[in-house]
Amino acid sequence: MAKHRPFDIFPGPMPDEDIYRTLGIELEPGEVKFSAAAQKHAFKRHPNDVPRIVPHLSQIISCPTYLGDDHRNAEKIEIVGRIPGVGGAALIALTIQKNEADGFYHVCSSYFITQSELDKKRHKGILKIVKPRPKP
Repeated sequence: MAKHRPFDIFPGPMPDEDIYRTLGIELEPGEVKFSAAAQKHAFKRHPNDVPRIVPHLSQIISCPTYLGDDHRNAEKIEIVGRIPGVGGAALIALTIQKNEADGFYHVCSSYFITQSELDKKRHKGILKIVKPRPKP
């Protein structure tokens, strides 16, 4: 198997309107970046998860199922989505402040959580179902 060689990934825009409607956190529009350094960090902690999540990163970020703020990790939120054919749910941790050096919101980590972990976060009020987008 080839060695994992990360490179900067730009999965698309931050879902700022979904975040505001669901969590009440106001963000300025901007793009998301999953830097090679952050991927290396995530890969060390979750070596089986990162390669399975990265191909779906854009979809999870652009159309999240759940959004959350556990208030333990200042300036970060959680975006959660499901990947068809994979058990559990993919959790993407994102900054809610743009990086001053490059102007991007950053992915801090990505890993799978079990259904029971998802249910526990929902029960505690950490994760909320994304409120529907208004109809045009």
